Parts: sequence; structure tokens; C-alpha cells
Amino acid sequence: MSRFAHISDVHLGGWKQQPLQDLNSQSFRETIGTCINQKLDFILIAGDLFDSAYPSIEILKETFAEFKKLKEAKIPCFIIAGSHDYSVSGKTFLDVLEKAGFCKNVANFEEKEEKIVLNPTIHEGVAIYGYPG
Repeated sequence: MSRFAHISDVHLGGWKQQPLQDLNSQSFRETIGTCINQKLDFILIAGDLFDSAYPSIEILKETFAEFKKLKEAKIPCFIIAGSHDYSVSGKTFLDVLEKAGFCKNVANFEEKEEKIVLNPTIHEGVAIYGYPG
């Protein structure tokens, strides 16, 4: 049986007041640390990792540092864009995380005859489905 964390609505960069931003970042760091300490099989981030499709450089640097820890711990991360980190262009900084090898975007779908067909990402026998927004 797989052990995984389901994380959503992190909203990194979503607070105007610095103390709240710091608490938000600390919470994310602690969550990643717990996932590593528990030696989970994988992590699923189901939307709104960032509060904006265009997070600040500081937020990106902090986020990349945490994803690097996951990669070093060999814990795969699967991700789906939420309504806050999704862009109408379809491009997000989640694409950069994926390109860097830190996570896999599992939003894989097609529209057929007025229906949306979700295609799974298979990880060690687990089917993961994702739809952005």
C-alpha cells in the first residue's frame, strides 16, 4: 500500500503582511520536512501551490529549495494547477518546477465529443488523475 501526502491550497506568496508570509512559508517547509521524515512514497499537490501564476523570485527560490529536498530524498511529487497558480495561457511556474525535474504535472486530459476525458499518470500501480483549475 502506498503512503502519500495530499497537499492543497498552500497559496505561497498569498499574504501582504510579511509575518503572515513567513508563517505560510514555514508551514510549507514543515510539511515537506514531515513528508521526508515519514519516508512517504509520493506527494500530490492538488492545486494552488502559489497564490499567483507569477510568484515573486523570493517565493520561487524558497519553493525550489524545498522541492530540491524532496528530490534528494527520492520522494516523487505530482502536481496540478489550481485556480490561483493557473494562467489563461496554460503556462505556469509549475511548468518550471516540472522542467527542473522536481515534480510531474498530472493534468492530462482531452476533450472528446463535449466530454472531458482524464488520462491517468501511473506511479507504482497508483493511477493519479488531475484536472487544472
